[in-house]
Amino acid sequence: MWKQFLELIPHLTRLLPHVDRFIQQRTAGDDAHRKNLEQFQKSTESLRADLAQATAAHASLYRQLNDQGEKMSELSADVHASRTALQSAEAHIEKLESSLSFIRGLLLVTLLFALATFAAVMIFHFHR
Repeated sequence: MWKQFLELIPHLTRLLPHVDRFIQQRTAGDDAHRKNLEQFQKSTESLRADLAQATAAHASLYRQLNDQGEKMSELSADVHASRTALQSAEAHIEKLESSLSFIRGLLLVTLLFALATFAAVMIFHFHR
C-alpha cells in the first residue's frame, strides 16, 4: 500500500498547482460573490429608504385626500342646504308676489270706487 502511495506522489505533485489554482479561483469567486452580495445589500437598503420616503409622502397625500373628501362632503351638504333655502325663499317670494298682485287689484278697485264716490259726491253736491 505504501508502494502504491509512493508511486502516486509524483502525480500528486503535478496536480498541486492545479489544485492551488482551483482553490484560489474558488476563493476569488467567493470574494466576488461576497462583494456582490454586499453591493446588493447596500442597494436594497437604499431602496428600502426610498420606499419609506415614498410611503411617508403617500401617507401625507392620503391624509390630504381624506381631508379634501371631508371638505367636499361638507360643501355638498352646504350646497344642498342652500338649494333648499333658495327653493323655500322662491316659494315665499311667489306667495308674496301673488299677494302683492291681489293687493294691487284691491287697491285699484278701492281707488276706482273712491274716485267714483268722489265724483258722485261732487256731482251731487254741485247739482243741488
